[in-house]
Amino acid sequence: MLGKVFLKTQAKEEVVDITDKVQEIIRSSGINEGFVIIYVPHETAAVSIHSALKEEETPKWQQMLEALKASQKASGETKAAFVAPTEVGVVEGGKMVLGPEQRIFFYEFDGPKERVVYVFVGC
Repeated sequence: MLGKVFLKTQAKEEVVDITDKVQEIIRSSGINEGFVIIYVPHETAAVSIHSALKEEETPKWQQMLEALKASQKASGETKAAFVAPTEVGVVEGGKMVLGPEQRIFFYEFDGPKERVVYVFVGC
């Protein structure tokens, strides 16, 4: 089953928690056990699974991305490639298996824009 998460980002660079939207797509698929592929088809956006960043950790994450020394012209593309456009996970009990603190984040590197994230659930 293919689902989509539609986003309208508000800033040049932004991180959006899409965990609940992805879990809802999985739940509505009716698949109890299987896999999920989360894909971002934009060259200046990405997706990642990690624990929620505390406010004091956000500058460290931004500094790490800035350390890539991307050219001004391709900054968004370089950052998106570093974070990655795809995540794959396991579905068990009708939801994606995540650690207790893990969340699914959409990364915008060239906003504000209207974006779509594809969520494929299979067994």
